Amino acid sequence: MKKILVSILLIICLAVSAVYAMGFRKGFMDSVPPPQLISPVSETADITGKDYLNFEWIVIGLMDIDYCDFRIYKGYDTYGNDLILKEQVFTPDRDYRVKADIFEDGQVYTWVLKQVSYSGFKSDTVSNSFKVIKKLK
Repeated sequence: MKKILVSILLIICLAVSAVYAMGFRKGFMDSVPPPQLISPVSETADITGKDYLNFEWIVIGLMDIDYCDFRIYKGYDTYGNDLILKEQVFTPDRDYRVKADIFEDGQVYTWVLKQVSYSGFKSDTVSNSFKVIKKLK
């Protein structure tokens, strides 16, 4: 009886390992969680006297994420001609510095981020809009 139980447990362990190795990610595992935005997430970003605006986020599922698709749009619309910056930020990076000179004082910008897994699956998009404060000296 003990040999049968050990054999059954061994078969189960081998089956689970084989399924995972062959791509268990099909199905519920093919979904990629969205990243969590850290900064800027307020309504304004004051870059007065700064050379860069730093964008920060938390990568969820770090082991499976290849890169984050990072975009900045001028205004609230996130398509078409409003795109001013598009980059692939590879993990484990969790931030990206953008030169302050691309931003205009008083203008609203929207940054958009999604994670892309090594298998090519993409997370839902997360975004935040902010108004730039850039006082002239």
